[in-house]
Amino acid sequence: MTGLTRRGFLWAGIAVGAVGVAGCSRTPSRTLTLGCGEPGGSYLQFGELLSSAARDTGGVEITALVTEGSVENLALLDAGGVDLALSLSDSAAAATTGDGFVAIGRVYQNYLQCLVRADDGLTSLTDLSGRVISLGAAGSGAAATARRLLDAGGLTSTSTPPRMIERPFRDAVGDLEQGRIDALFWSGGVPTPQIAALADRTPIRVLDTTPVLPELLRRYPDAYAATTIPAGVYGAESPVPTIGVANLLLTHRGLDDDLARRLVDVLIDDAARLVPPGSLGIQYLTPASLIDTLPVPLHSAAERRYRERYG
Repeated sequence: MTGLTRRGFLWAGIAVGAVGVAGCSRTPSRTLTLGCGEPGGSYLQFGELLSSAARDTGGVEITALVTEGSVENLALLDAGGVDLALSLSDSAAAATTGDGFVAIGRVYQNYLQCLVRADDGLTSLTDLSGRVISLGAAGSGAAATARRLLDAGGLTSTSTPPRMIERPFRDAVGDLEQGRIDALFWSGGVPTPQIAALADRTPIRVLDTTPVLPELLRRYPDAYAATTIPAGVYGAESPVPTIGVANLLLTHRGLDDDLARRLVDVLIDDAARLVPPGSLGIQYLTPASLIDTLPVPLHSAAERRYRERYG
C-alpha cells in the first residue's frame, strides 16, 4: 500500500475515530490509520510493509499516513487523528504523561546519522560550530534528538553556535549536495537509499556522535545506546560509532484488545516481511526486543499476547 499524505487522508474522508485525548475508549474498527514518516524514510517503508502483512495474515486494514515523523505522529495520536503511531522512544517518553500512550512493540532501532561532505574538512561534532545544520523536518524525532545532542555537546552555548534549520529529509539531502548546508541529521535505518545515492554522486562522511553519549545518558537515562554503522555503508572504509534510538509502535489504551493481539501476531509471525529491503545491522522484531518498550508500557492485551506466545 502506498503511503497516504495527510492532505489526501483528510480529503478522502477516511474515518479515524473521534477526536479526543489519548487514553479514551473508542469504537473498535478493523481499519486503522498509522502515522509514519517522510517519503524515503524507514518509518514509511515499515508502515507500508506492516500494512501489507496485517492485511494478508492479520485480518487488519492499516492505512500508512505520510507525516514528518515522531513528534507529529504523537500529536496526531493524542488528538485522535491516527490509531497507531511510529515514534522514537525518546520523543515518546518526552510526550507521555498521565494515561498517555501504550506500545504494541519495539519494532527496530534507528541510527542517528550526522552527515557532511567528505571534502569539507569536518571530522567531529565540535567542527559544526558556526556551520549551517539541518536538524530534520519540523515534526520529526530526528530534529528533537539532534537538538538534545547539540545541547549536550555544548555546541549551542558556544560563542559561534551552529545555525540550526529544520528541513524535510529530501530537501536536506539536496541542500547538502549543493553546499547550501554543511551537515544534516537523519534518524533511520542504514543504509538509507537516498543517502546511499547521494554518496554515489558526492563523497560524504558520517560523524561519530558517541562522544556526547555519556552526557545524553546523564540527562536522559536509558534513552540512548551506543551502536555502529557497518563499514561500507555510504562508502565508509571502517565502522562508524553512533547513537541508537529505539523505535516504538504506539497506540492509545482504548485500542480494542483483539486488534492489539492481532498486531502482536503480525509482528511475530511476519517479522521477515517487515524488514525494508537492503537494511543492514538492524535488530528487527526479536522476542527480546519486541517487549522492550520502556519507558512506554505495553498495551495490556499486547502484553498478555506476548506471554501467551513466548511464555
